[in-house]
Amino acid sequence: MIRCELTACAVITRSASVKAGKDDTQFVSFGITVPVVGRNGEKKNLEVGVTVDGGKDVAAVYTNGRRVNILGILNIVKRNGKVFFNLRADGGVELTKSTDPDKFEGKMEFKGKIGKKGVDEKKDKKDNVFKSFSAFSSDRDGDKTEFTWVRFLYFNPKEGEDFLQPNAYIQAKGELQLGVFKDEISLDCRLEEVSPWELKKS
Repeated sequence: MIRCELTACAVITRSASVKAGKDDTQFVSFGITVPVVGRNGEKKNLEVGVTVDGGKDVAAVYTNGRRVNILGILNIVKRNGKVFFNLRADGGVELTKSTDPDKFEGKMEFKGKIGKKGVDEKKDKKDNVFKSFSAFSSDRDGDKTEFTWVRFLYFNPKEGEDFLQPNAYIQAKGELQLGVFKDEISLDCRLEEVSPWELKKS
């Protein structure tokens, strides 16, 4: 599970349309594009699907080329080898000035498994100790399981967190950070808190 409380500011690149949910209630769907710049200057556009309550009157407002501010919940899932970013605008959507800067910021909640390489301990330029590791979240699509990786940076780690080991299941919270790696959007998290995650056996 990868879920983020998110604030976004971006340009609509797919005009809104009205769709019907499972219970036949209407909602509006449109797309935004957020430019992402990697550490080495690589650039990649992130496409995000946005949904908000409403019908035709709401859809008429959110047209291609308009800039919007959005507050909502972002879910990140993987299907058929592709990562999808789905933003539910629970906090609303408002039109904003064309000069407002792009924004895609939020707090990540993660449940998953640390990779086989485990946890590295390093020092920054000021000789402060930090930890880094990669972990994956899994999504089921029928009989197929997909894996989405997140790289965690853990500054000011706490004492006694011996559970941070290869193949350990964790639940974590921190700041969402986006990057570009091999021409793909990469997911990073500046870790704020982490604890063991106990899977419930079914």
